[in-house]
Amino acid sequence: MLCVDQLQVRADPSKVQALFTGLSFVIKPGEAVGLKGPSGCGKTTLLRSIAGLIGPASGAVTLENRTPAEIGWPSFRRRVSLVPQRPVVWDGSVWSNLQRPNAFRSASHAIDPDHADGTLELVGLVDKLGEQATVLSEGERQRICLVRSLLARPDFVLLDEPTSALDGDAVRRIEDLLIRETAERGLGILVATHAGWFADRFCTRVIDLSDYIPGRQVVADA
Repeated sequence: MLCVDQLQVRADPSKVQALFTGLSFVIKPGEAVGLKGPSGCGKTTLLRSIAGLIGPASGAVTLENRTPAEIGWPSFRRRVSLVPQRPVVWDGSVWSNLQRPNAFRSASHAIDPDHADGTLELVGLVDKLGEQATVLSEGERQRICLVRSLLARPDFVLLDEPTSALDGDAVRRIEDLLIRETAERGLGILVATHAGWFADRFCTRVIDLSDYIPGRQVVADA
């Protein structure tokens, strides 16, 4: 399980006021949890904190009752993968971009070409495999980044607005992919989205960060 325990995070460490405080929840394998709230409430900051890119002011994140430091940061980041809203791709083909985590030893498994083809086909990009990643549209690059993360086979994935640049058909494809990943291999998902309808439709549980603004703390159901 991925556990967030009484987390308090500040966007700026020099500021006393926390974006949110008293936040506790658990994500189990095979569970999709939504994270919603108004712009600026701290959704992206929370994901970055869980991934270890921002240190919390207090509280802890644990994986199977062990902190990232106890597990070892390289191992933790192989098991808990963050996919940011703004897609990051490098010069080279889509295929070389998909292989990049393995080149830097940040993936737990080698890429299975058949699995890669099937995943790309599911998101409508199988015909882009040999194209230059940097010339693709933002929506296509966003899907490539998601596929790249999933092919590395993390135990949990943190998704920041994964459908922000996608049209209706592409959103449906992403939903189908994530549903498959949770059902077939027990992937745990935390997805931040401003689109409440997406979280309500796809996720088994939704956390509203508005409830954790200092002075309004409640505890999310485990």
